[in-house]
Order: sequence, then structure tokens, then C-alpha cells
Amino acid sequence: MTTTTFKMPKPAIGDVVLFSKDYKNFQNPVVGFVMKEPGDTTISILTFTQAGMAMVQDSVHHLDDPSLHGDHGWQDLGAWKFAEMTNTVRDLQPGPTSGRKTTKHQSS
Repeated sequence: MTTTTFKMPKPAIGDVVLFSKDYKNFQNPVVGFVMKEPGDTTISILTFTQAGMAMVQDSVHHLDDPSLHGDHGWQDLGAWKFAEMTNTVRDLQPGPTSGRKTTKHQSS
């Protein structure tokens, strides 16, 4: 048995994410934007209908959160993951959580 708890990846306000009401298969995702400071386990996402109406999706858990597979009703709130574009930008940003590699030559 593992004692490790899931730690949600931390998006920033304005990050582009994908949202789906289908947390099991993540079918028919739509583009959304993180609309306010993320909580410890959920985020609020601004999405748009095909008719252009804005919708707020509150208390959305990350797709990889094992809590979604429990029986607490959170499944009805959908799930999110970073859009590929956001992953690329995050990888290019310098910092300890960045995936960016240095291109500087190191002296011996």
C-alpha cells in the first residue's frame, strides 16, 4: 500500500487547458482557460459553448487525480489536463520546474 498522495500540477491563471465532462475516457475535450488562482486539488475553468456562451466549470480535478475514481460525486464535475501548447510554453520557461535544457557550453 502506498502512502503517496496525488499532487495536482499547478497551472497559472490564464493557462490553456483541456476540459472534458468525461473523466474516464476524456472524450470530446474543449479548450478552456484557468480563470482564478488554483486550489490545492481543483481549478476553475472558463470554457465556451459552440454558440459562444461562456461557461464556468468549478472544482475540476486533474485527469490523473486518483480521487476521481472514488464515490464522492466529483465525477460529474469533469476533469482537466494541460493543453499541448501550455506544456510547450512551460517546458521553455527557465526555472526549477522547467524542462528546458541549457545550450551554454560549460568550461572545464
